Amino acid sequence: MKNFFILLLAISCVVVLYWGNSHWKERTVLSTDATTQETEKTAEPVEEAEETDKRIDIEEFQKISVNWPAEAKRRFEQTLLEGIPYKILLAGSTALGSSDDGWASSAKKKLEETFGEGSIEVDIQVFDGTSMEFSDQDKVSEMIAAEADLIVLEPFTLQDNSFVRIEDSHAHITNWISAVKEKNPDTVFILQPPNPIYDANYYLVQIEELEKFAETNDIPYLNHWSAWPSTDSEEIMPYLNEENEAPSEKGHELWSKYVTDYFISK
Repeated sequence: MKNFFILLLAISCVVVLYWGNSHWKERTVLSTDATTQETEKTAEPVEEAEETDKRIDIEEFQKISVNWPAEAKRRFEQTLLEGIPYKILLAGSTALGSSDDGWASSAKKKLEETFGEGSIEVDIQVFDGTSMEFSDQDKVSEMIAAEADLIVLEPFTLQDNSFVRIEDSHAHITNWISAVKEKNPDTVFILQPPNPIYDANYYLVQIEELEKFAETNDIPYLNHWSAWPSTDSEEIMPYLNEENEAPSEKGHELWSKYVTDYFISK
């Protein structure tokens, strides 16, 4: 009888130990699964945060946008809060360069890198012709279709040389701005001249009148000519192509730097 109770006690111990071990393993597995799930849940917001961090914040934008027109600043901050991209259009003549090596392409890349994916979009529109031809071909409709918040316009002043009177060039600019604002009232315009050329004559008068036109009509004027060598100095020639009518690679680099320094003040 004594041996029977000892055997029964031994069996009971084995059962208790087996049950306890099984229970411990089960709880360990459940605990591990819960921890894994919690880790996965926690990881998701981190990925979202990394995605969000690609967009510039308002505080950083205010630091680097000191040159921006006030209306453009307000609209950019609004698009940040709304989570939509701010649209910039660089429009003008073939002096903007090709899609690969022009100053406009270089500036586009720098702006989108600085302000972050999703916070800004930069488009480029190039037209090879005079301001009159631009109007006659209704190219302003493409400018309207871009729905840009900000348009940096180089208004074909060099192409107009000897073909379009100064007052007519300015009338075309006025009509384009009116047409865009009729569809997109909040669009902000910035005017800029084409590239300088060596030994310019009447072209200098055109540029002076363009700046006066911008000032008279309260349009911001991006005077990148201040960064170029003088038009009456041979020092400017390396910045121009062989025909003395468009920027060389060096000229595109200079122009791009001026534009990006305007939009990204550091």
